[in-house]
Amino acid sequence: MPRGAKAKPRRASVKRAASPAGKKSPAAARLVLPADCTLRQATALQSSLLALQPGPQGATLDGAAVQRVDTAGLQLLAAFAQDEAKAGRTLAWSGASQVLREAGARLGLLAVLSLPAGADAPP
Repeated sequence: MPRGAKAKPRRASVKRAASPAGKKSPAAARLVLPADCTLRQATALQSSLLALQPGPQGATLDGAAVQRVDTAGLQLLAAFAQDEAKAGRTLAWSGASQVLREAGARLGLLAVLSLPAGADAPP
């Protein structure tokens, strides 16, 4: 990378889960969170969350790859979770790293994020 050039932030990947065969309901929205969910990546994370557009059954976040998370990242996730709850949708997790669970616990956000704590959490 040339000197003085800034690294382009990595965006979280947004995926749509396939609907079960024969079902007419919209597919559930799924977002794989990046390894870095910090203030430095907050704009990219916010864009990914806004682009998610969950269906009636809500969204699934995969936080298994999260290696770094700070208060800004957790605030974005908490705001998204609260928006989902206000819309009557559920937020599910298909994975949550130990780093993510511990940070959520430290800030008292496990319930807000619907994030499982400890051994009952998906890997």
